Amino acid sequence: MKRFLSLSIALVFALPAGASAKRLDVKEITSNSVLTDAEKGIVYGADNMLDEQVATMWVEGEGSAGLGKYIEVQFDGDVELAKIRIWGGCFIDQEFFERHNRLAQIELKFTDFTSQKFDINDEMTPQWLELEEPKSVDKVKIYLRRVHEGNTWNDTAISQIQFFDKGGPTEWIEGMSATASSEYPDENNAYGAHLAVDGWLDTHWVEGAASGDGEFIDVDLGGSKSLSKFAITTGFDTTDGLFQGNNRAGKVTLAFSDGSTQKFDLADSRGLQVFDLKPVTASKVKVTFSGIRKGKTTDDLYIGEVRFAP
Repeated sequence: MKRFLSLSIALVFALPAGASAKRLDVKEITSNSVLTDAEKGIVYGADNMLDEQVATMWVEGEGSAGLGKYIEVQFDGDVELAKIRIWGGCFIDQEFFERHNRLAQIELKFTDFTSQKFDINDEMTPQWLELEEPKSVDKVKIYLRRVHEGNTWNDTAISQIQFFDKGGPTEWIEGMSATASSEYPDENNAYGAHLAVDGWLDTHWVEGAASGDGEFIDVDLGGSKSLSKFAITTGFDTTDGLFQGNNRAGKVTLAFSDGSTQKFDLADSRGLQVFDLKPVTASKVKVTFSGIRKGKTTDDLYIGEVRFAP
C-alpha cells in the first residue's frame, strides 16, 4: 500500500559547504508515470519536485520501483547544465525515508543522444550530481535505473530536484542556523527556529509566547557575508484557511551584527516576499517581528522561511 502524509512536518537537512552555482529556471516538468490516490484525491505529480515543500513529492505509479520510467525537464530556453541537486526519496522524516524506495542510480539522457549515469548514496540529505562537462540543452530526461529498497512499500519518490549552471553565486545563502526568543513547546521539536532556515516552505517556526509581537529569530549566516536581498514567508502558509487562522507578522526589523538595522513592511499574503537590502556585511542577523495580524482561530505566530542572498 502506498501511503504519504500531506501535512507540514518538521525536517532539517544538511547542504554541502561551498556550493556555488546559479539555479536554472524550469519551464515544465513531467513524467510518464505518476501515482494518483483516487480515494484521497491526491496526485503525486512531477511538478511537486519544484514546490520546495517537504510534504509533497513525485511518486511513480507503477505499483513497483518504476525502473525504466523517466522524468522530462523542459528548461526556459537553452541553458548550460552543469549540476543537479536531488532529494532522492520521501523526506518527510527518517522513518518514511526508509519505508519507501530511494534512488540508487539515475541516468540523464540528452537531445544529442549522449547520456550519463549517477550513483546516489542511501542518505537522507540532498545530493549534488555534477556532469562530466556542462551541457548546452533545452531539455533532459532522467531515468530511474536502480533503487535502495524500502522496508515497507515498493514505490519510489523524489521530494525535490534543482538544476544549476557552472558559475555564479547561489540564489540564497545555505547552511544557516537559527535560534529564537521562544518556541512553541513540542516533544518532537516540530516548531523550532531551525525550521525557518531549512529551505522548505511548509515547515514553520512557531513562537511560544503570546501573539508573537516582539519575538525574534537569531540567524547565524555561517560566516561574514555581503548581503543584497532578504526574503520571508509569514503565517501558516500551507492553505488559505490555515494562513488566515493563525497570526502573521506585518512588520520586520533586521538588526545586523555590524550594528545597522533595516525595517520592512510585510504584505498580508501567502508566498515568499523578497526585499532588496541596502548593502551590508554581517555574520548574524536578528529578525524581530511586530505589527502582528491576528488569526481567526489561534494566537500563534508562524514563520515559514527567512532567507538572505549575497
